[in-house]
Amino acid sequence: MPSCSVARMIHQSQLVTARLVVRPFLAADAPLLVALFADPQVHRFVDDGRPLTPDVAALWVERSAANLERFGYGTGAVAERASGELIGWAGFARPGDGTEEVIYGLRRASWGRGLGKELLAGLVTFAGERGITPVRATVDPGNGPSVHLLRQAGFVLAEPGYRGDARADLYLHGG
Repeated sequence: MPSCSVARMIHQSQLVTARLVVRPFLAADAPLLVALFADPQVHRFVDDGRPLTPDVAALWVERSAANLERFGYGTGAVAERASGELIGWAGFARPGDGTEEVIYGLRRASWGRGLGKELLAGLVTFAGERGITPVRATVDPGNGPSVHLLRQAGFVLAEPGYRGDARADLYLHGG
C-alpha cells in the first residue's frame, strides 16, 4: 500500500493524502460549492466557464452519490484534513461516452501550496489501485497551472483540441 504521504484509501468512498481528504459530497456541500465557484478565477476553466448555480450544485451532489452507489467511487468534496473545511472537488467524472476522467479544482486561497500536486498524485494512485488505465484528463490549454500539474504528474498530451473542441486537450497517464 502506498505511504500516507502519497495516498491511501480509508474505505472505497474516501481518499486520504497527507493534508487532504476527498469524501463523498453531502447535501450541505451544495451551497459551499456555489460559493467556491463564485470566484471567476475558479470557474473560468470549468465546464462552460460560468459560476455554478444552486440547481447545478445540487445536481453535482446527486450525480456524485449515484456514481458512488453504482461504481464505488466518483467525484467528491476535497477538505483539509486539519480543519475539515471544504476547499474544492476531485475524483472521476463520467462524461457520458463510457470513459472516466480525473477532475479536480481548489479554491484560490489553496493555490500555490502544493495541494493540487498532492491531490493529483493521490488520484493517480487511486486509479492504479482500481485498474483505471489510462488515466484521462481534459484541460483547457489556456489553464497553464493545470497543464503544468498534469505534465509534472506524468500525463502526456494525447489529443489537442479533443473532439474538435479548441478548449479541451486530452491528456493520458499510463496505459
